[in-house]
Amino acid sequence: MNNKTVLTITWICIFTILFPVFSTLAEELDSTNYKLVGVTTQGGDSVESTNYSSLLTLNETLTDPTTYSTNYKSLSDPVYAFRPAVPEVSCFETTTSGTSNCTTGPVELPAGGMVVLCGGNGCYNRARFEIDTNDNPTDTLYAIQISTDNFVSDTNYIDAATYEMEPYSAHNINDFRTQTQWETDTFNILGLASSTQYYIRIIALHGDLTQTEEGPSDTATTTEAASSFDIDIAIESGTSTETSPPYTISFTGSTSLLAGAGTVTADDLVWFDAETNGVGGFAVVQQGANGGLYSATHSVQIDSITGNLDTTSEGFGLQSYYIANSNASSELGDVTAMTNYAGSISNVGIVDTDWNKVYDGDGAIVDGRMALYLKARAAADKQGATDYNETITFIFVPRY
Repeated sequence: MNNKTVLTITWICIFTILFPVFSTLAEELDSTNYKLVGVTTQGGDSVESTNYSSLLTLNETLTDPTTYSTNYKSLSDPVYAFRPAVPEVSCFETTTSGTSNCTTGPVELPAGGMVVLCGGNGCYNRARFEIDTNDNPTDTLYAIQISTDNFVSDTNYIDAATYEMEPYSAHNINDFRTQTQWETDTFNILGLASSTQYYIRIIALHGDLTQTEEGPSDTATTTEAASSFDIDIAIESGTSTETSPPYTISFTGSTSLLAGAGTVTADDLVWFDAETNGVGGFAVVQQGANGGLYSATHSVQIDSITGNLDTTSEGFGLQSYYIANSNASSELGDVTAMTNYAGSISNVGIVDTDWNKVYDGDGAIVDGRMALYLKARAAADKQGATDYNETITFIFVPRY
């Protein structure tokens, strides 16, 4: 924008000058020939003659009407009249619980806080912020600065494409986005370190050469990455039963394993409690020591298989019975049984000497609860013994 104004001056007499609508706001212009008081101008240029020289400043009293408060200074240069208002942080959250200042995120956020979205005690590597535009136009662009020391010596930007931190040297115009663009995704800051306090502040831009000063900062602290896993032994109705080791399941009584008989299912099941705030969810994997039910007395084994025990002479395996997890937020993951272990009737998955995944959580999991049947069948020629056994190791693998 060119703010230069051409001035036309008409001399009426040697000491009288008429200026068209000019004022310097009570500024006095002196020379040896004249004294002008209260001259008004709306232009800006230098005016010269052999008798005088005056410098008239354009719109000295114009200020940005949206940047008035105890936090901001009034600026009178005309360029500031075209700048957007200095933005503020409406919310910046990682671990809020039961309430939230964020208003444009998922419907669960305002009443549940970030723990509903991230699980556990909240987010360990991501955050959400929203922008208080101070009534800027909707096409105003914003850039986000982030720091771990409130911008004393550590100042980075949020990359608008990846939502991750980038150094000042990598920051460019592509990192400016509208409020709507920034707030569309639930998590708009990624790649944070766990258990770390962060500060953010916002800059606005609305046209060339109109970048504002940084707004006031706000702070949030990430939680730690956390998971929990527990095993219980209980019957089918034991959805909330808690037990302590040692964990043992036997084929006894009406479910005794008999040579030549049909498939039997142990009365007790293996139950699991599983939770994680890991964005990648988790896996539960298992491995058998023998790869089947082994009798040291006779040195024989009922091999474990993947398949239908009712259509084979013998075998041993696992079958998922129960899966539950919290669906308090659309951002939380779900637990599923792997195909080989998700069968019904007598279809089982193998307990091998290799590791096999039984359950998978595809995101942060809250109140995960699962259970597995143990099913077996002995061939007619299998020798009877009381020491057929297998040791199964289950490992919980969180993914951060």
